[in-house]
Amino acid sequence: MTLLGLELSDAGVMVAGGEPSRLLTVDDQKIESPGYAIPEKKRLLVGRAAKDKAHLFPLQVINRFWDQLDTEPLEQKNRHVQNHAEIACAHLSLIWENVKLHGDEMIIAVPDYYGREQLGLILGMAQEMSIPVKGFVSLPIAASFNPYPNAMLLHLDIHLHRFEIVYLHQGDHLTRENSAASPDISLDLLYRRWVEFIAEEFVYTTRFDPLHQALTEQELYNRLPAALEILKSHSSFIFEISHGKQSYRITLLKDMLEQKGAAVYEEICRFVEEIRNEHGESDSSIVLQLTHRIARLPGLRDKLSGIGNCEIMELEPGAGALGALRLGRQLPDPHSKNGVSFFTSRPWQQPEPQLARAVSRKTSGKMRATHLLYRDAAYPISDKPLTIGRDDYPDGKGISIRTQASGVSKKHCTVQRNADMIVLTDCSLQGTFVGGQRVDGNFVLELGQIIRLGTSGETIRLIACMNTDET
Repeated sequence: MTLLGLELSDAGVMVAGGEPSRLLTVDDQKIESPGYAIPEKKRLLVGRAAKDKAHLFPLQVINRFWDQLDTEPLEQKNRHVQNHAEIACAHLSLIWENVKLHGDEMIIAVPDYYGREQLGLILGMAQEMSIPVKGFVSLPIAASFNPYPNAMLLHLDIHLHRFEIVYLHQGDHLTRENSAASPDISLDLLYRRWVEFIAEEFVYTTRFDPLHQALTEQELYNRLPAALEILKSHSSFIFEISHGKQSYRITLLKDMLEQKGAAVYEEICRFVEEIRNEHGESDSSIVLQLTHRIARLPGLRDKLSGIGNCEIMELEPGAGALGALRLGRQLPDPHSKNGVSFFTSRPWQQPEPQLARAVSRKTSGKMRATHLLYRDAAYPISDKPLTIGRDDYPDGKGISIRTQASGVSKKHCTVQRNADMIVLTDCSLQGTFVGGQRVDGNFVLELGQIIRLGTSGETIRLIACMNTDET
């Protein structure tokens, strides 16, 4: 059986698979399939094709079927489906058709607000399509693979119709401890607010109203996600729309969108403070783990940075799908006579296949690396972990990375000698790379190799000194 990992969000379903693990195209050559549906005369349109017509047919569009997954009859009757579960089944079928060549078994990461009824409905859909489900896992658990000692770990996500914050307790096991959700904070709300603002700017600047025509209104919604991605790293964006033979343009400022989202951002910060006060102290150290959906909201990261004693980590797109896949491969078969298991907790320690494979290729007879060279200083490698990251480390305890980039964690990775091997352990969300390959857990290093830290551009080289006490 070949396993696939699926991340379920109405903002975009994602699937991971293959070797090496990667996100697969699930809908119109894209890695995300949004939860939209439009009943047409002869068929039910689902996914990206439906989203691209949502504002052309606003009275027909249905986009709450994953958020309100149930078998209650639809208020608006149509010939194709009778309830939200049937629409979700059609959407899952579309995704399965696109990925089934890559695998024949699935583990599914679900939002924290899903209960047994929703899991049962999904399992029924999968059985109808002959998809063996290895298990379900809470999405925040699937997306989290690195511990943050002495800190509270909070997972933040935003879906099409709600916001979620989940407190993950870090012990021998990572456990979903508590959560809060709000239907008043959603991508649907923010996108509508931003599109209305952009339209007002077009009217004010050019006298052209893009909301007057359904086609140009749809274009605003279609292009908004790409504009938000650009505004993550730029302060402005030229937004241009063509209508007939005319072209209209405005300069969209990041600050403008931040102002329109300010009230929502305040609410998100309030949720963070409430969870922290409920499970710790007002000054407890916290790590905020942001999914790619919520991290792309312009200005939110800056707002969260104002929370005291707080570190922010951005998860890579599809972290839930990739994490579910990795978890499914490492756990024993969870099937039992009682049904498919749902994981809301898992052990931190995972098998270390890279370390085990490396034992057979010891470096006897070769010059061994003795130091790590960072900029102009060499740091000796010993049997005690040498921590690398943005934190301040006492002499001999670690390497402090001097960068303003966000791609390096406070504790990014460690390096230590283990018998005849030098072992690197990744502790970051942004990734640690050796020879262009991302480290998955542990990796055995060799002389001359270069370690790259996340997306910061900072590198460290393994060198050998003639006398091991040289620095």
